[in-house]
Amino acid sequence: MPSPGTGAAGAVTRAWAADLDLADWARRLARHLGAVVLFGLPAVVLWWHVWDGHLASALTCACGDAGQTVWFTAWPAYALRHGLDPFFSGALQAPYGVNLLDNASAVPVGLVLAPLTWVAGPVASTNVALTLCPALSAWACWVACRRLVRWWPAAAVAGLLYGYSPFVVENLALGHISIALLVVPPLLVLAARELLVGPARARTRWGVAIGILLALQFLLSGEVLAVLVVAGTPAAAVAWLVAGPDRPPPAELGRALGAGALVGAALLALPVWFFLAGAQHLTGPLWHAAGIQGNSLDGVWDPGRYRAGATTLQGLGGYEGRRGPPSGYLGPVTLAVLAASVAVTWRRRSVQVMAAAGLVALTCSFGIVLFASPGHVLASWMPWRLVAGWPLLADVIPQRFSLVVDLGVALVIGIGIDRARRAITRARHLNPFRAGTALMAAALVVCLATWWTFQVPMTVRSIDVPTWFRVDTPRLDGTTVLTYPFPFPADGGSGPMVWQAVGGMRFRLAGGYVKAPAPGGRPLAADPGREPDAFLAALSNAAAGPLPRLSPAVRRSLLAALRRWRVRTVVVTDRGRDPALAVEDFTAVLGRPPVARGGAWVWRLGGAPPEGARVRSRDPVVRPHRRPRRSAATTGARLAP
Repeated sequence: MPSPGTGAAGAVTRAWAADLDLADWARRLARHLGAVVLFGLPAVVLWWHVWDGHLASALTCACGDAGQTVWFTAWPAYALRHGLDPFFSGALQAPYGVNLLDNASAVPVGLVLAPLTWVAGPVASTNVALTLCPALSAWACWVACRRLVRWWPAAAVAGLLYGYSPFVVENLALGHISIALLVVPPLLVLAARELLVGPARARTRWGVAIGILLALQFLLSGEVLAVLVVAGTPAAAVAWLVAGPDRPPPAELGRALGAGALVGAALLALPVWFFLAGAQHLTGPLWHAAGIQGNSLDGVWDPGRYRAGATTLQGLGGYEGRRGPPSGYLGPVTLAVLAASVAVTWRRRSVQVMAAAGLVALTCSFGIVLFASPGHVLASWMPWRLVAGWPLLADVIPQRFSLVVDLGVALVIGIGIDRARRAITRARHLNPFRAGTALMAAALVVCLATWWTFQVPMTVRSIDVPTWFRVDTPRLDGTTVLTYPFPFPADGGSGPMVWQAVGGMRFRLAGGYVKAPAPGGRPLAADPGREPDAFLAALSNAAAGPLPRLSPAVRRSLLAALRRWRVRTVVVTDRGRDPALAVEDFTAVLGRPPVARGGAWVWRLGGAPPEGARVRSRDPVVRPHRRPRRSAATTGARLAP
């Protein structure tokens, strides 16, 4: 007699079971996609001025970090199409190139959005990414909180608090996709919880998930990864202690973590090597006085003046609208609900772990000095000073720890709302539906209290590419162009990088609004007196200093740089600080007047195409320059005047 699992009937049964599994996966996928869409609706409101018909033609600013982000979104798509290295580009800082892993490039975002970039352009991809950042971050927090609560609206409130925190919205305004895309932290919390208290048979799987998530976070932002390690280490210790008899055996936990470490090491071996020792890598501190760039104490509850004009630093970073609250802002309403949530849920181990991580992160977020308010020092020593000089931590801006504080606050409030909901359902004298509706309304007030401090919608303006770059770009055939304004970090000048990206990367740029190494390995921008970069930056923008004079020494250094950078075209546009003075200075340097063309002044320098460029009449492609060895001899020779 055949067994029930064999024959035609068994085949039908197995097929039916497979269909059930597929249907279940389809329902889960639809539920998660629906959650992303719902969490994305507030982001569309934030970016309404690009979604009302200007998706491919408007940005907060084609300057500063916002303009740089457009280029970082464009390069991976270009590299993928032409078989180039997505982590290195020869299109900037010609002829040496730039190491994108030493910059806030978020390469995975550009790779995922490459099809959209090919079809609609890098500006559209950038705006889509900025819209998805809070939506995906909120979704990830919702997924993590769903494992901690029974009532899904409580998890939804947690997602909104986290995905639309002042930290995220401020970084959105500046175009910081690598910092504002905070999908990994909540998923790490979920994976770590399942590793400690989940089923034993799934521990290895969750260990591998942790390795994959850490690798992804490194590629998105190494700075955020460092923040998670610093705040997550004590949180993991607390989680181990409070787990009690439920904690897994050390050998079993070690196997799971070992599997995750192997997977993470395999995924990160090449990127980490390239970050530390690859072509054009940087050495030493990258940020000047990063340790004092922390939150002020009053910024936790005081949003400042509502809708005041953007600060000078925000304008240099690329946002010209009204500023919102500081990145560490929680607000009195959120703080009150947080205190109540902690009071009623303190016995839960997850709340204790979140409290430990939040307190560590809050302390670190103040930096090495505690400011009572901006400019007013309350304490001259803070615990962050103990590790601020460590390798890989010296470049962490303490304000970034706000993301861990926001995650802990959101999860604890979600747990508190869920606890209140369960108390209501047990109360016989209350109508569960009405009481639950009132509770949900009160929870949404917490979200709206923070939302009220934002500028909604955000300020954007149309991208205005100079006529010459729209008309003459196809004729450049991969050659190197020196533009005015000059793209350099000291002056916030990333506009030419936007023009280059929108034009399809058809030419190389001398300079770039990126971190590139000087002879000693430190960023070029860290030496404010280096010529001719300092001269060109100050000539382009007042933020780089007083208007410079063309001395004989500067003239000689600029001529040497033109030869060293292999510049074939110099273009002065009508943008920048003083175009007329720029035309006068370049005429003096080059010994002949320019040709007026397409609203710009152009000098053709002639000479052979730069080494490494692939010149084709129909589809010129920029190839990265051969990566120089990082020896003292070569680094000194390549940039010496």
